[in-house]
Amino acid sequence: MADSGVTRRQFLGGLAAASAAVTIGDVDAADAAVTRYAKLVDTTKCIGCKRCMSACKRWNKLKLDRSEELTDRETTLSGHTWVVVNLKRDIRNNEDLTYIHWACQHCDRPACAGVCPASAIEKYPEGPVVVNEKKCVGCRYCYQACPYKIPRFDFEKRATRKCTMCYDRIPKIKPACVAACPVQALDFGRRTDMLIKAKLKVEAINGYLLGEHEAGGTDMLTVLKTRPEDLGLTVAPKKIVNQPSDKVRISFSGFAGAAVLAGALYLYARSGGDR
Repeated sequence: MADSGVTRRQFLGGLAAASAAVTIGDVDAADAAVTRYAKLVDTTKCIGCKRCMSACKRWNKLKLDRSEELTDRETTLSGHTWVVVNLKRDIRNNEDLTYIHWACQHCDRPACAGVCPASAIEKYPEGPVVVNEKKCVGCRYCYQACPYKIPRFDFEKRATRKCTMCYDRIPKIKPACVAACPVQALDFGRRTDMLIKAKLKVEAINGYLLGEHEAGGTDMLTVLKTRPEDLGLTVAPKKIVNQPSDKVRISFSGFAGAAVLAGALYLYARSGGDR
């Protein structure tokens, strides 16, 4: 057999390198194959039954408040209320009322995660933006950064909490709120499929699709009959908020606020107040 000039050690080394390359390629392919999901809200179908609210609370073991579900009074997000359904009036047409299912928008590049000093917030490849409550230090920078002001601090749990898109049950089971909707006003699936479905509905009603571009794009898509500002909804900028300048601004405002509070307490103590 002719001498190829390759030693046994070189051959084995090359074989190991080839095996590693194949393994890395498989990992990259697996990452590329991760399915991104989205929740679709069709406000033209919502009847305001608020079963989505109660289903969310049951699945996440949150404090129940039956009065929230029995009336159309305005309900706000909190540490123990991650989804709300509120009746909104079109400012251009007072007779036009719309029930709005509202929760975390699950931004593509979430500002809340970008400013968190403890890295307690993570955007999963599948779509959900999740808070690790064990890491949360309670600074509430996430609330300041969020263009929708979604994350809320739970004083009992001592952590920021919000909708997780039921990351612990997808994709095998749809999020609790989606599964509980009796009129299919909520849907869940591949983001590409939800986006196509939402655009078709928006075109049919000459409405507005919230989430396609706002905050750089979100994994919660909401079909509206009119513009969000006409319904009193937060109008988020279409640019991605998670930028270095935003982090500096929000961090500075947090430190400045703490400094002002400390100064006020110091002056109060010096003036003879209760130390």
